[in-house]
Amino acid sequence: MSRRLLYRDALFYMHTPPRGYHVEGPWRLERAYRGLAEAGLLPHLEERPAPPPARARRELEMVHSPSYIELIDRVASMGGDYIDPDTYVGPYTAMAGYAVAAATLDALAEVKDGGVALVLARPPGHHAGREGSAMGAPTLGFCIFNASALAALRAADMGYKVLAIDFDLHHGNGTQEILYDDPRVVHLDLHQDPATIYPGTGWPWQTGEGEAKGTKLNAVLPPFSGDDIYTYMFDAVLDLALEALGGAPDIVVVDAGFDAYRGDGLGLLELTINAYRHIAHRIRKLADRIIVVLEGGYSSGLEKAFPVFTASLMDIDAATWTEEETRSPRKVWEAAGKNLRRLEEALRAPG
Repeated sequence: MSRRLLYRDALFYMHTPPRGYHVEGPWRLERAYRGLAEAGLLPHLEERPAPPPARARRELEMVHSPSYIELIDRVASMGGDYIDPDTYVGPYTAMAGYAVAAATLDALAEVKDGGVALVLARPPGHHAGREGSAMGAPTLGFCIFNASALAALRAADMGYKVLAIDFDLHHGNGTQEILYDDPRVVHLDLHQDPATIYPGTGWPWQTGEGEAKGTKLNAVLPPFSGDDIYTYMFDAVLDLALEALGGAPDIVVVDAGFDAYRGDGLGLLELTINAYRHIAHRIRKLADRIIVVLEGGYSSGLEKAFPVFTASLMDIDAATWTEEETRSPRKVWEAAGKNLRRLEEALRAPG
């Protein structure tokens, strides 16, 4: 793997609430960056800013309607406001969102000959669909523009065989909606049971439509799943995804959330650094081109899980960083097994 890039830009920090405190704030990037620094990883990364953000605005029309993009522009130009109970737009939110998209597209160009690119991004994007909130979700869940879906579609246009992976705590409903009828991109999403958490989407039987049926795979994790269940489900569903893809991908686009880390604060999964090390090792072996876009992670997951994932993805020895592996109760194993069987049955069902 030739290049190891870290996209970090001042605009990513300028997406701020128009008033009051919000759990999705600039401090998230400070914690993530500090985690990389304290782990000694910064010397291994080539840090660069986003390209000029205005270039990305028209590109975003691949994944969002002009009216939705105009809404974000308009609210930002008026000083910002909440566009739903969860999601805010500040004065610089539109430009920050464009910068994330520009960085992600630049990453796609830079890894064409091999490499890994990390986009230390905000605002996040994987809940943002074509018209805003996606697949019937009640809100945008803190997200604005979907840079990872844009990169996946651009990669498909370039002729790449594309695998998109989302391991955020929450289902990436925006990404899945955008890609739902496109057979060129296989989308694998691992998330907490949607019956127990936002956005309430991502069921095993939601596998795509039309020619894309069977290319969208939702791995549903019951509450209190530990490392053992998570890594088992990841491996099992990854095998199904590679089967749907018809072999190894040319590029992997990752929505990387670290909010499933135990104690991060927003969910009921019980992951430790062991699960994130395992995921990174598997992704590293899939393709020579990898783009990672930061999504969730709101406390300890950013400082502990993110650096281990990053080191493992870059083949830097992270074996000295240890935590006791979490084990799941039998009932949780049984529920996870049922969810896996539901997915397998949905994939076998006639179109």
